[in-house]
Amino acid sequence: MRSIRQFLVVNLLIGVLFATNLAILSNLYFGYKSVRPHLDAQMVIMAQSIDTFLREDTKQAHQSNMNAQAKRYSAAIRSISYDDLPYLDELHRSVDNLEFKVYNARGHLIAKSFNAPSTKVHVQQGFSSVMINGEKWRTFRLSTSNKRTILVFHPHHARLYIEETANTKAIMIILMTIPPLGFFLWIIISRSLVSIQETSEEIKQREHNNLNPIATQNIPIEIKPLIAEINSLFERLHANFMRESRFAADAAHELKTPLAALKTHVQVAQNMQSTEDIHAYLKKIIISVDRASHTIDQLLMLSRTMPDAHMREHAMIKIGPIVTMVIAELAPSALKKNIKLSLDNTLKDDGMIFGHEIALQTLVSNLLDNAIRYSDEEKAISVTLSEINNSYVLSVTDQGPGIPKELRTRVFERFFRVIGTQQSGTGLGLNIVSQIVKLHNGSIELSTPESGKGLCVEVQFPKPQAIHTITE
Repeated sequence: MRSIRQFLVVNLLIGVLFATNLAILSNLYFGYKSVRPHLDAQMVIMAQSIDTFLREDTKQAHQSNMNAQAKRYSAAIRSISYDDLPYLDELHRSVDNLEFKVYNARGHLIAKSFNAPSTKVHVQQGFSSVMINGEKWRTFRLSTSNKRTILVFHPHHARLYIEETANTKAIMIILMTIPPLGFFLWIIISRSLVSIQETSEEIKQREHNNLNPIATQNIPIEIKPLIAEINSLFERLHANFMRESRFAADAAHELKTPLAALKTHVQVAQNMQSTEDIHAYLKKIIISVDRASHTIDQLLMLSRTMPDAHMREHAMIKIGPIVTMVIAELAPSALKKNIKLSLDNTLKDDGMIFGHEIALQTLVSNLLDNAIRYSDEEKAISVTLSEINNSYVLSVTDQGPGIPKELRTRVFERFFRVIGTQQSGTGLGLNIVSQIVKLHNGSIELSTPESGKGLCVEVQFPKPQAIHTITE
């Protein structure tokens, strides 16, 4: 399992190491560039000092005397006292690495340091770098006023040693700071994650039915969006649980009536002696069974059309073919009552919308079934499909008893039925229609037709370009 703490500590340390290595490489490069002039300056100073020192013996031209003077000079600069004793060896090493040669006007060697290169090489005036016996040297040539030539040598490895020694110590110090830095980062990150752990413990200790929002007072800003989404999920779950509870209670209540009637008819039929009377009650039993079956079908359909039930199954579909298919399926029911069904489709390309095909079939079926059920015989039902602005409009108009204006809002409630309709039903049809309309971001309106009799149900579906579709 991936740990945020370990991830942060490891990656921060990797970043520190990367930055450290970059700094070391930069220091090696720029450090050498900055130290080089100082080392070259020492060579110049040494050449000038040798010239000054040897001028005292200008009257003594013998090489032995010059060598004796050079040895005294070398001994003098190596016997310098130093106030920083721990670094005395470093001082002597730096002095010992500087070697020199002195030539007279005729090019004869008249003096040199003990470890100066024995091979004679041609060195240009001023600074240069030469290879002597496979070793690289930095050289400085000084031509004096008395026509002497002074050569100062500094081995390249000694120059690198100075820089490497300084950088090695710096690297060691940096490497030694990494463990305490990692421990410090671990503590800081752990303290920053305490609020997350406390929130986790709060959720862990909750009861399964506790869907109250999580407190966000001490939550870091970075995880507040996560907590907000969890609280939003709790709210949706709470709403779903409440809907399911109401649905179960309503379903139980609605099924009691047909089941009680069915039981009563069976008990009465058991006491009947006449075959005709028994058949009459058997018909009543069948009617009760049909009513219970219809109620169960409507309840199942209602559960499938609750919010969020089909949002992941939405797709681009045509509303025109769906309406045509449902009219064809319900035509036999209309013919039994000599009701004329008509369709007026003025949509271009049959009205492409973003929706759920089965749910839309259920919507059209419920509207037409209600229109046929509540219409008198030999009447007409008209279905129209039209386009208004950014919406497609489905209208179903019948010539039935209609719905009073004061009840047109309540008929969308579950199990609500208008009294005096003389038709059996569950009171779920328009509620199911309302649920489906909400799933498709549409709207529904009930009105009285221009004829003054019946009911007109108008459903508007937004066009795909007029809504922000949700696919996840």
